[in-house]
Amino acid sequence: MISGMMIFQSASQEKKDKVAEIILSSVTAVELMQGKILGYFSLGLLQVGVWIALVTPFALWKLDDIPVLEYLFVPETLLLLVIAILGYLLFAALFVGLGATIEDASTSGNFQGLVMMLPFIPFFLVAPIFSNPSGIIAQIATYIPFTSPAVMLMRLAVLDEWPWVEILIGLAILIVSIWIFMKLAGKIFQVGILIYGKNATPQEIWKWLRA
Repeated sequence: MISGMMIFQSASQEKKDKVAEIILSSVTAVELMQGKILGYFSLGLLQVGVWIALVTPFALWKLDDIPVLEYLFVPETLLLLVIAILGYLLFAALFVGLGATIEDASTSGNFQGLVMMLPFIPFFLVAPIFSNPSGIIAQIATYIPFTSPAVMLMRLAVLDEWPWVEILIGLAILIVSIWIFMKLAGKIFQVGILIYGKNATPQEIWKWLRA
């Protein structure tokens, strides 16, 4: 979420400062968008790596009765990492496209504000998911792309037996959604990054997608 927000701010700032015009003289708009996504992805991994490197020794010291490393380096961790990465790619595509539609992030409209709130929806579901991780709310949220990454991470953290069918369906929906959002974000970014003077309206964005 943090890296996704940084992409949004980067695209918006470059557009505001008219830096994008200079950059686009050397690369295409799609290459610029992909570079932002991959660049901040690498930065996010570096941040997580630093956090783990700093926290793990402290955890080993304070939690000497808990096998921290044994719990951390298990096959299940790989799946959780894949889910987190897919979640990043989904919101990165969404935010980089959104950032290209905004002239000034401080004056973003209601539409952009609502989109920015999408990653926070799972926080409103924390109580019902932790109280009943196999309940209908948790199951439905697993299949909704905007809530799927966070909800799956929360569910798998507390479930003793993982619902593999639900996990595979949720991952399939998430991967397809990422592909769709990447395509849509590319079209929005390609047009929006060079339009100045105002924040784009939903109607204008819809026209760009249909073009």
